[in-house]
Amino acid sequence: MKKIHFFRPWRINQESKKNTRNSGAAMLISVIFFLFISLAIISGLVGPTVQEFKITNDLISSRQSFFLSESAGEDAYFRLKTAKTLGSTDTITLGGNSATATIADSGYNQKLITSLGDVSSRQRKNELLLTTGVGISFSYGIQSGVGGFVIGNAVVNGNVYSNGNITGNNGAAFTGSAFTAGGIIDNIDVGSSGTGDARGHTVKNSTVVGNLYCQIGSNNDKPCNTSQPDLPQVPMPITEAMIDAWKADAELGGTTVGNLTISTPTVLGPQKITGNLAINSNLTITGTLYVVGNITTNNNAQIALSSSYGAAGGIIVADGRVVLSNNAQFAGSGTPGTYILLTTTSTCPIGASCAGNNAIDILNNVGAVIVNGQNGTVHLNNNVTLNEVVGEKIIVDNSATVNYLSGFASQDFNSGPSGGWNIKSWKEVK
Repeated sequence: MKKIHFFRPWRINQESKKNTRNSGAAMLISVIFFLFISLAIISGLVGPTVQEFKITNDLISSRQSFFLSESAGEDAYFRLKTAKTLGSTDTITLGGNSATATIADSGYNQKLITSLGDVSSRQRKNELLLTTGVGISFSYGIQSGVGGFVIGNAVVNGNVYSNGNITGNNGAAFTGSAFTAGGIIDNIDVGSSGTGDARGHTVKNSTVVGNLYCQIGSNNDKPCNTSQPDLPQVPMPITEAMIDAWKADAELGGTTVGNLTISTPTVLGPQKITGNLAINSNLTITGTLYVVGNITTNNNAQIALSSSYGAAGGIIVADGRVVLSNNAQFAGSGTPGTYILLTTTSTCPIGASCAGNNAIDILNNVGAVIVNGQNGTVHLNNNVTLNEVVGEKIIVDNSATVNYLSGFASQDFNSGPSGGWNIKSWKEVK
């Protein structure tokens, strides 16, 4: 008998629903899988971007800290260099952020500036090591301007350079070389121990140990070597800017109005004196002195630098005449190779107030001092012994001696742009 199959609609519905459920689950799984893949891709893209953004912000903050640190150090250095008020710390604020520089002594004649910048906890630290300046270059025992150099029966232990003529009397001698900028060298014994050249346009009546360079020569111990041209004029070693800075340094210590007479042992400096300064007793210098008037010495006065100068030299600057007499003695700080630079801006004997007197007159042994009267005439007499002389015109009488020391080629002073504080080294330490 043939089996009859009956149609079951409820079964079709169940299978249809089952298929629908399976299809929905598959789609949900696909969506979730796609979502995870998308999130992974987005995370892979966003993560480095966020990290890069963070690194960029850190870098900007770090650079801001660096420049802020440098600014604090430079500000402190500027205040030291220009002798402005400065304590042990110096703080500046830029763009709402601050940096502090700390100033401390570091070794002999040195200062250390440490500056810390901090922006968003990104710290950068710099160090500036300062030392006293290079100094003034004194390359000759005697250096004169176009006024020239006149020497009697005296000796210069060193070299002489003149923008004018060099003339001497019998017995005039230089143990080093003699150079004139296209001028005349007359009646000079030049050189010793096998060295010492003479060079001028005209050289006559002279004895030269080394080479003799000239275009015209007569009555010399050897003929001229004409292969070298005339020398140029050389500038004086001290500039107006240096003198102005020294005067400003002196004024920082206050002003004495009128004349000042040192009649008992005195400690002085820095100081400006609006009148004359008479040194009749021992004077210890603790800072730069600026005298608007004249300077005179008497009574075997001793003028010395304070030991606080260390290896640096000291400055006395005047606008008037300088007369050193009666066995005045100058001394350094106690450290070998330290000296006092005594300089005047006087143009004497030119000028109505000079009465024919010289800018500087030195009448006896004055010791460890460098004398500069580059605008006027410097006159040395009576057994004077000096270390260095500069003048527009220089006259050295009988029995005077100038002893040039090689260390003067770069003499350090603790005042003004010639000394002051210069950068020895810079480095970042954090």
